[in-house]
Amino acid sequence: MLRSNIHRRTSSESGFGIAEVVITIVLLGSLSLALTGIFRGILYIQSAAMYQKSATLAAQREIESLRNSNYNALATGSTITFTSDLPVELPGPKTGAAVVSEPVSGLKRIDVTVSYKHGGNDKQVKLSSTIGIIGISQ
Repeated sequence: MLRSNIHRRTSSESGFGIAEVVITIVLLGSLSLALTGIFRGILYIQSAAMYQKSATLAAQREIESLRNSNYNALATGSTITFTSDLPVELPGPKTGAAVVSEPVSGLKRIDVTVSYKHGGNDKQVKLSSTIGIIGISQ
């Protein structure tokens, strides 16, 4: 009779040991934390871009509104506040202001600033435009 040299596992060699299980849990936990951080960063960047776009559109809208108003109604040195017209989704505290100046006779400059807070940081969008005494229709 030939003896079979089949190696049988003892109970200490079967399955996963506690060390393997702990290492697997630690690795999976680290991976999930890293992925969470990446997703949070992506969400922050997306919201920052959305808020900047919203503030820029609000500033452009105000400039167009002032360009369509009567040239003589734009008093040099005045500040026009349009905070109440800012988009609701823009995080507060938020402000919108346009300052009118006259760098050259017959030419008015509008400097528009939209300020808001995002992620604990103050953010601003600044746009400028000039408006001549001869309007679009003249």
